[in-house]
Amino acid sequence: MAENNLSNLFNISQAAYILKVHPLTVRRYIREQKLKAIKVGGNVRIKETDLSDFAKDFVPHKQTFKGKIIRQDIKIFNEIDPFFQLQGKGASLNI
Repeated sequence: MAENNLSNLFNISQAAYILKVHPLTVRRYIREQKLKAIKVGGNVRIKETDLSDFAKDFVPHKQTFKGKIIRQDIKIFNEIDPFFQLQGKGASLNI
């Protein structure tokens, strides 16, 4: 019995979701031949094995905005935070 190769193909959007990048980034990886892809019926598809091989060595770049690295850490609010020191109408917040 022949193996069904269509069941393990991803489209650009699915690959982008898996890699946690924008679909245009996936297209760039394909164009730069960093990620293998095939055309099926005029649509670009990525084999699951090729995507998993790429994902093993894939390190997402730090997000930048106008050349500056965007901080992705999470700030925990506490009682001394200036947000909680606001005064005036509507600024009362019970914690």
